[in-house]
Amino acid sequence: MDTLKVLWVDLRLIREEVSFDRYLSKDCTISHIRDAGEVVREIHERAPVLLCFEYDYPDVSSLSVLRQARCLFPLMPIIMLTEQHSEALAIWALRMQVSDFFVKPLQPQNLKTSAATILKQASLQKDTMAYPSQQSNISSNLIPMELRVQPYQKKKTHPAQSFIETHYHEKIYEEEVAQLCGMNVSTFSRSFKKEHGTTFRNYLIDYRINKAKELLKNPIAMVTDIAYTVGFQDPSYFARTFRRFVGMSPSRYHEDQKNSIKIEEPEAVSIINNSHNK
Repeated sequence: MDTLKVLWVDLRLIREEVSFDRYLSKDCTISHIRDAGEVVREIHERAPVLLCFEYDYPDVSSLSVLRQARCLFPLMPIIMLTEQHSEALAIWALRMQVSDFFVKPLQPQNLKTSAATILKQASLQKDTMAYPSQQSNISSNLIPMELRVQPYQKKKTHPAQSFIETHYHEKIYEEEVAQLCGMNVSTFSRSFKKEHGTTFRNYLIDYRINKAKELLKNPIAMVTDIAYTVGFQDPSYFARTFRRFVGMSPSRYHEDQKNSIKIEEPEAVSIINNSHNK
């Protein structure tokens, strides 16, 4: 069986993560391209049987490249990978007739299985895929409005966000996260407020309170335990802070959550009683 020839079009804006092409490199011959303007020429020269478009946060410009490839090569199988969780984007990809659409992170085996399936299908159409065909009406498929935004730019304080998400239950010092971002404390403080619209301290407290609200949905949880779990060392301070952010005490919030679970209980009891009366 012929080796699967893949053209991997890397249109990610942030390339800090390793590309997913490594999962196909064992079974495929992969050519890489990062220049959007060279995609059509590369398809002509390399005659691949599969195109893989890898995105993180696609915008109008980068999605237009995929649309152009689909219009010029309507029989060419396309796999699309993206970090953008968007129903509108998934529908757009479906209308663009992509062979497979993946939202990262994904299981490598799913990508390998998809490519293998395409290889079997492509072997029957190998001679027709790499040549231009008449343009279809696919070009009229407009890019979703929600994606017509300025290109995504990773925040300078992104390491601080990631650190909070994994260490919110621990004691966190602003000096520590400032160093992670390669800044001194004053520069970090200004940058964080500019990028997030709030101070680092308020962002951290808000994150912890939201985690506490999730845990308080458990009817048998103890409020004091939850305070420690989300990073508060003083239950009284936790209660005061929770009230300030949520508008009620954590105990009241916990009780309301338990009551909401029991809301249908009277109806259930009525049905049981009626059955006994019969």
